[in-house]
Amino acid sequence: MNNVSANLKIYFEEPKWICEYFRKTGDEIEVCKLFFDFEPVSSDIYKYFLKNFNNLTFQKSRFNIEKSILI
Repeated sequence: MNNVSANLKIYFEEPKWICEYFRKTGDEIEVCKLFFDFEPVSSDIYKYFLKNFNNLTFQKSRFNIEKSILI
């Protein structure tokens, strides 16, 4: 059985707020980037993921991260 972990990173890069969602399955890391026009709070992100999770597009990460990603 593979271990699965997920991490979320939110930061501001003019002119948008960027949310990077990382998921790690075994040795593979995938990332999905979301863009917000406003500063998202936890409830905004939670609602977005509940409504749109099945439509997210993940790409394999170019990074080779051995440790967990800290937010």
